Amino acid sequence: RQMCIRDRSTWGIQERMLPELKMKPLLLILALVGLSIATSVDLQSDLGALLASKARASDAIDAVLGLLGDLKRSSLHEQQTLEQRNRTQEGEGTRTVAQYSDMLNKNEKQYQDAINHREYIEKEMQDTENHITWIETRLEEIQRKLDELAVQRCQANSLFVQALKEHSDALKSLKFVANELKRLQGSGELTEIKSLTQKFLRYENLFEKEVVTKFISLGKGEEGAASAAEGEKAEASKPAPSGAAGQILQMLSNLEQSLRSSMRSLEEHEIQAAYDYAEFKSQSEIENTTLREDMERKHKYLAKLEVDIEVAREYEDKCRGIRDDSSRALDAAQADLDARRAFYAQEATRIREEQATLDEIINIFHAKVASMQVQLRDRVDSGKKGSVLLEESSNEEASTDDPPEDQDDS
Repeated sequence: RQMCIRDRSTWGIQERMLPELKMKPLLLILALVGLSIATSVDLQSDLGALLASKARASDAIDAVLGLLGDLKRSSLHEQQTLEQRNRTQEGEGTRTVAQYSDMLNKNEKQYQDAINHREYIEKEMQDTENHITWIETRLEEIQRKLDELAVQRCQANSLFVQALKEHSDALKSLKFVANELKRLQGSGELTEIKSLTQKFLRYENLFEKEVVTKFISLGKGEEGAASAAEGEKAEASKPAPSGAAGQILQMLSNLEQSLRSSMRSLEEHEIQAAYDYAEFKSQSEIENTTLREDMERKHKYLAKLEVDIEVAREYEDKCRGIRDDSSRALDAAQADLDARRAFYAQEATRIREEQATLDEIINIFHAKVASMQVQLRDRVDSGKKGSVLLEESSNEEASTDDPPEDQDDS
C-alpha cells in the first residue's frame, strides 16, 4: 500500500505505502470466478461429492466475506486516520498562516513607519535649507538697506548743512537790512529801501510767499512816502512818516524769529533722522547677529540630518527586506496549506470511491452467493431424487433375476 502522510514538523509531504484497494476488486472477481468453477459439479455426481462441494463453497464464502470485511474496516480506518490528520494539519496550518499574516502586518507597519521617518527627515532637510536661504536673503536685504540709508544720510546731512548756511546767511541779511533801515530811518534817507528789499529777496525761498509779497509792498510804500516828504520839504520841516518803516522792522523781526524756528526745526529733524538711522543700524546689527547664530545652528542641524537620512534609508531598506521575507513566508505557508487541503480532498475522494466499489462488490457477492446457494440446494435435491430412483431400479432388477419360487419370499 502507498500512504501519503504529511510530516507536520517539517511541513513536507512524505509518501508511505497504502493498500491499493483498486486491485482487490479484480482479485475478488477472480476468487468469485474460481469459486463458481470449483462449486460447479456435474449433475450426475454422487450426493457425497455434491455435499462436499457445498461445504467447500461455504468455507470459500466465509473467507471472501471475511476479506471484504477486512477491506471495508481498513478503508474506514484509513478514512478516520486521514480526517484526523487533516483536522490536525488544518488547525496547525491555519494558525501558522495567521501567525505569518500577523507578522506581515507588523512588518508592513514597521516598513511604513520607516518610510514616514525618512520622509520626515527629508522634509526637515528641505525646511532647513529653505530657512538658511531665507536668512541669507534677509542678511543681504539688511545690508542693502543699510547701504541705501548711509547714502541717504550723507545726502541729507549735506542738504542740512546747506540749509543751515542759507538760514545763517538769511539771518545776517535780515540783521543787515534791519540795521540799514534803522540808519536810514534815523537820517531820513528812505530812498534806498528798494535796494535793501532786493537784498532781502535773495532769500525769499526761506519764507512764505505772502510774507515776501507783503514785505515788497511795504518797501514800495515806504519809498513813495519818502519821495512825497522830500517834495513837501520846503513847506514843512517835519520828517517823513515812519509808519511803513516800523512795519518793515517789525516784519524783519518776525522773519528773524521764523528763521531761527526753522533752523531749530531743521536741527531737530536732522538729529531725529540721525538717531533713527543709528537706531536702525543698531537693531540691524542685533538682527544680523541673531540671524548668523541661527544660520550656524541650522547648518549644524543640516549636517546632523545628512547623517540621519543615510541611517533612515538603510533602516528603510532593512524593513523592506524583512517585509518581503514575511510576505514570501506567508505565501509559502498558504501554498503548503492549500497543498494539504488538495491532498486531503484527493485522498478523501479516492477512499470514497474505493468504499463505493467495495459496497458494490459486496452486494454483487451476496447476490452471487444467494444464486449459488439456490443452485446447490437444487442439485442436492436432484441428487437425492436420483439416489432413490437408482435404489428402486436396483431393487426391481434384483427381483426379476430371482427364481420364481423365491418371489413370495422376495
